[in-house]
Formats: sequence, C-alpha cells, structure tokens
Amino acid sequence: MLKKCVAWLALAAVLMGAAPLPAVAQTIPDTKEFSIAAKGAVVIDAGSGRVYFAQNANGRLPMASTTKIMTALLALENIPDLDTPQIELKLYIQNALSGTGASLAGILRGETFTPRELLYAALLPSGNEAAMMLGDYVGDGSLDYFAEMMNEKAAELGAVNTHFVNASGMHDDDHYTTAYDMYPITMAALENETFREIVSTNYYYAGEDQNGNPLHWNTTNFLISPGSTYYYPYATGVKTGTTDEAGRCLVSTAEKDGYHYLMVMMGAPQYDSNGEKLEENMVFKQTIELYDWAFSSFSNKTLIEKDVGVGEVPLKLARGGKDYLLIKSGEVFTDLLPNEIEASSITMELDLPAVVNAPIKEGDQVGTIRLMLAGEEIGSVPAVAAEDVDASLIATLIDQFKRLFRSFLAKFIVVFVILSIIAYITITVLRGRNKNRYYRRRG
Repeated sequence: MLKKCVAWLALAAVLMGAAPLPAVAQTIPDTKEFSIAAKGAVVIDAGSGRVYFAQNANGRLPMASTTKIMTALLALENIPDLDTPQIELKLYIQNALSGTGASLAGILRGETFTPRELLYAALLPSGNEAAMMLGDYVGDGSLDYFAEMMNEKAAELGAVNTHFVNASGMHDDDHYTTAYDMYPITMAALENETFREIVSTNYYYAGEDQNGNPLHWNTTNFLISPGSTYYYPYATGVKTGTTDEAGRCLVSTAEKDGYHYLMVMMGAPQYDSNGEKLEENMVFKQTIELYDWAFSSFSNKTLIEKDVGVGEVPLKLARGGKDYLLIKSGEVFTDLLPNEIEASSITMELDLPAVVNAPIKEGDQVGTIRLMLAGEEIGSVPAVAAEDVDASLIATLIDQFKRLFRSFLAKFIVVFVILSIIAYITITVLRGRNKNRYYRRRG
C-alpha cells in the first residue's frame, strides 16, 4: 500500500501548487487503488486541483450532455441580464431535434423564456432545445459560431483535448473531451454563483406552457434527489449526460467534513455483455462508491507548524561577530494525505543561500523548506529568519569597499583588455602599411 501512496504522491507533485484556474494540460497516469467499469474518470480536490484517482483521465471520449456545462458557462459570461431578454425557440432548432429522441424540456414554438429559465431547462432536465436556444442567442444567431466560442474557451481554460461541435452534446465523432478536461471547464462554471445555485437545485417550476400545462423541471442528477435510490447526502451538483455512444456520464461535486471533491466519470456502461440494459445506473453507483472511498481514505494532516526551528545558515557582517542565523518555518502547511501516512514520515529539505548578510529582521524570507515523502516533494513553506540581527558598521564599510574595489578592478581589467586589443590591431595595421610602402619603394 505504501508503494501506491508513493505513486499517488508523485502524481500529486505534478499538480501541486496549481490554482484551480487556469488549468494546465496534464499527463495523468492511472491509479490502481480502485477499479471502475467507466471508460474514464478522475477524482480531484476542488480546492487544490490535486488528483486523487485517475482512470484513463486523458482519453478522448464523447461527453453527451455534460457539454451543457460549457454552454451554461458561456451564457453566464455573455448575457449580462438573465431575466429581461425573451428568447424564442426557432424553427430550425425544432426541426434539428425532431425525431432524434433527444432529451427535451418541453418548450414549444411561439413560447419565450428568459436566459435564466433556459439555464434551468438545460441543466436540470437536460433540455437540448434550451441549450441550443442559449447557444443561438449568445452566438448571434449561429450555433456554428457558438461552437467556435466553446472551443476558444476550452483552449483558454487549458482543456486542450476537448473539441465542441454543438451546444447540446448530441453525438458527433468530432465532439469529445476527457475526464480531466472537464475539471477546468466545470471549475470555471462553478465560480459563478448562479451556476452553483442551478446545478444544486433538485426541482424548478417554470410556469405553464401555451397549452396551460405546467412545466416541471426535475434534475437528472439523482445524487441530489431526496428519495432517489442514488441520493447521496454529501453531493452538491453538477450535470449528467447520456447517449448510446457516450454511455452514462456524470460530473459531480461532493463535500463532507470540510473535504470537497469534484468527480468526472465518463462512459459508465448502460448494457451488459448480452446487450441487456442494466438494472442499476452504474454511473451513480460507481460515483457513490468512489466518493465513499475518497472520504474514507484521505485526511488533512499538518506537516509543519509555523515558527518551527529548522536549522541555521552562515551569516556575515553581523554586529558582535555573530556568524550564523537561526532559521524557522514561516507558515503552517496542512495537506490531504492517505490515512496510513503519518506526518512523522515527512522529511524536510532546506533550500538556503550559502550565506546571508546582516542586517536582517525576524520573519524575512531567506529560503524554502521543501516537504518530502519518499523522495517526492509534496509541498513547501518559506524558510524565514528566526531572529533580528543588526549589521556591524565597520564590517559593512569594509565589505562595501571590497565590493567597490572588485568592481573597479573588474572594470579596469575589461577596459585594459579592450584597449590592448585596439592597440594591437592598430599596430598590426600600421606595420602592414609600412611594409607595403617599403616594398613599393624597393620595386
């Protein structure tokens, strides 16, 4: 198990220190602590961006309606007023969806909805017409242009293995993403309060349609549906997606005891080996199992406290002839680690200068304390001065004089060399001319 932990920490070191946004494309090896039937998956700490589980995280896969996360992100970024514009279902959108069997929110021709209502319609019942209406509106009447906007945003977020063709997630061979790429896309959307509110909503009433029938929009994310077989009390969102080609997909978040994870699962099976539809919804079942594993396998550990003495560094120019400076930790460092790893297993490596010059104040950073486990860096804190040290006036003056002299001597040598070269070239040229004159006279 220790080898597995070390492998996990090596992976963690790759992602360490990256703010959630913007994300950077990563080559993420599989972890073997847990096995699932999905084609791709990641479990990521939503705060640090650290990967705790990965299975085919960089494999390009169809994303189905998890696409609508990006659609919603662009709508929220490009529509300043979510409650005033009235958007109508256009005929070409209705025709494009006719007979496809795509999930719909029940919007009819001639009806108008605000962008906010369309966001609920796209993200809860996964209405494809609602997503396309948003794309058409933001894309100035062109869903192709909106797809270009989606791809530009994906590139901006570092989702380099993602390509969008449409706003809804209907299958196209050129419409794909990876389990890891869905992390920066989703994190960008979760920065928006409206998005967070919508994707954590179980039910939304949108009034009546033009025929007087009520529009009830229920979330397809059963993790947040009380009473569902797959209700998970720690789940907080986000979005499902299902097509025959993509299988069952789910991007979700969960929080427990202060630990906050984002999970992406793609390509969970719908059918057994005989082609029979599975009774269990495997994407929800496996997501719950993975969350339970993550919540039970990792815990926060304080690896170093603030103001812990860690050593000393040679000191120059100090009053009284003091020749060393005490060093301490400048910050506390707490990290989420496998339960079996004790804080006492962590070793420190000091990255310090060869010498420090006085004066120096307590708390001034002089280097870095690197926290190591099995040869891998898992974090760092500043190494700071543990004391005030005044400078010796005489020693400082002598040092400045030496520096000035060395600087002057260095400049003198450079100038001398340059002048010597010029003189040598000049003398050589003059001698050459004199020789030519001599030979011409002899001739």
